[in-house]
Amino acid sequence: MNQNLKDYLAGKDYDKIAQGCILWIRQWFAENGPESPAVIGISGGKDSATVAAMCVQALGKDRVFGVLMPDGIQKDIDVSHRVVEYLGINSAVIDIHSTVEAVKHSVADGLKNAAFNTQSLTNIPPRVRMTTLYAVSQTMNGRVSNNCNRSENFVGYSTIFGDAAGDFSPLANLTVAEIKEIGRALGLPREFVEKVPADGLSDRTDEDAFGFTYEALDTYILTGVCEDPSVKEKIEKRHAANLFKLRPMPEYNPEV
Repeated sequence: MNQNLKDYLAGKDYDKIAQGCILWIRQWFAENGPESPAVIGISGGKDSATVAAMCVQALGKDRVFGVLMPDGIQKDIDVSHRVVEYLGINSAVIDIHSTVEAVKHSVADGLKNAAFNTQSLTNIPPRVRMTTLYAVSQTMNGRVSNNCNRSENFVGYSTIFGDAAGDFSPLANLTVAEIKEIGRALGLPREFVEKVPADGLSDRTDEDAFGFTYEALDTYILTGVCEDPSVKEKIEKRHAANLFKLRPMPEYNPEV
């Protein structure tokens, strides 16, 4: 691990941060859904596992519901099953594949079979997943968690109205490196904390998509240091290009 990042992490009390987040979740639900369950998309990765674990401590396992949403065959879905089993929460498996394909065909027909670009095809499944989560949540008067983290948000690695949506966001101000520390503080099994980040929809990892590592990204976010100028340029270019995702939707004000 980069020494600058290691030194930064060593200066924080992640057990205290985890307990603070658990209290925040409990207070948020007291104000916004005193009897509602937390509805969480479970990917098997550290983000959803950490959010689910904190919600269990904040609300009790009977008020946490996991939703597994493979797009057809998902090779790592077994890890998602192990997360819900480990936490002892109720869950459902909802295959989004037929819905995703229906959207693709309907749009292609409506556009007279115009070719999809890669970005459009990539973003359909996350948006279908979020639609599914809200369908489940509203059926049980639940509240949907947003599992995005600071690292992903910084470089725009999220889908507007897809995984970027939600009702409450425990990890938005925490980087991947910090979430790993919180996962360890919570006592989560290593396989959940260290699972290679991937969207579960392609064969690529997050880092494959970036062209740089989370370690380099987190070091830059938390300390401002990036020893490789080419990586720094990639990070800053992604950040600048995706700032619109981090800002409130622009609104016209007729009185201005």
